[in-house]
Amino acid sequence: MAGKNTESTVESALSDDGSGLVLTRELARVLGEPHAGADGRHHDEPSPFHDGDLVGTVSAVCAVRRLRPDAGPAGVSAIHKGAVDGPVEVGRTGIVIDEHGDRAHHGGTDKALYVMSASEQRHWSQVLGGIEPGRLGENLLIEGDIDDVEIGAILSIGDPAAGGVRVRVTGVRNPCATFARGVGRADWVEVFSARNRVGVYLAVLNEGAVQAGDEVRVVASPGHRVTCRRWFAHHDPRDAQGLLNSEIFGNCVIAPFTKKYVRAAAHEQVG
Repeated sequence: MAGKNTESTVESALSDDGSGLVLTRELARVLGEPHAGADGRHHDEPSPFHDGDLVGTVSAVCAVRRLRPDAGPAGVSAIHKGAVDGPVEVGRTGIVIDEHGDRAHHGGTDKALYVMSASEQRHWSQVLGGIEPGRLGENLLIEGDIDDVEIGAILSIGDPAAGGVRVRVTGVRNPCATFARGVGRADWVEVFSARNRVGVYLAVLNEGAVQAGDEVRVVASPGHRVTCRRWFAHHDPRDAQGLLNSEIFGNCVIAPFTKKYVRAAAHEQVG
C-alpha cells in the first residue's frame, strides 16, 4: 500500500506545480554554508578509472515527454523525461529533441547532458514506488559507476570515429526545489543527496549520436583523484586546492558552476 501511495504522489506531481509543498530544504549545497553543506573531510576515495577504462554502457537515452507546471520562477519544468528508441542526435547543448524549463539553472553547454548510474535509478524507483527511466530528469542512464569519474575527465560515448560523441565531466547535480516538486516530496533534497551519488553533468566536445548499448570510456583523466561522488560528499578544501592546481597546470577545465563552489571551499578550514 505504501508503494501505491508514493507512486500516486509522484504521478500527481506531473500536473501539480508544487506550490503547496513545504520543502525542508531547497538546495543541497549552498554557498556560504561551511563546506557548502558537505562534511569537509574526504576519506581518500580514489577514482577507480584510468585512461582507456570502460565506465559502463548506455542503458537508456531520455528526452522530455511533456512540460509540467512548476512553482519556480520559470513556471514550467522539463524533468518528466522518457526513454527514446534508436540513435539520438546530440548537439552542443544536449539531446536535440530535449527541452529545459528553467534555463537559468538547467541546461546550457556546461550542463548539456545529465547522466545517472542505472543502479541509482533503480534504487530510487523502488523508493518512489516505481518510475520509468528519465523520470528523475536524466538524459542518459549508464550501467556503471558514473559518479566515480573525476571532475574534468574526458569521456567517449560510442565510437567518436563512427558518429559517437566526446564529452567533458563538468560537475555534479545539486538537488534543488524544482527536483523536489517534480517528485512531490518535501524532504527530497536531503533524501536524494544522502547517498552522494547524485549524477553528473557533461559538456559536449564533439557532436554526434548516442543510443542504448554505447560504451562509455575514459579518454583522459586529470589525475587529481577528486571524483564526482567524493566532491559532492565532502567539498574538502584540500580537494578544492587540488582541482584549482590541476586547472592551473592545464590538466583539466573546471566549469563556472562548479568553480564557484571550488573557490569557496579552497579557503575554508578542513572540518
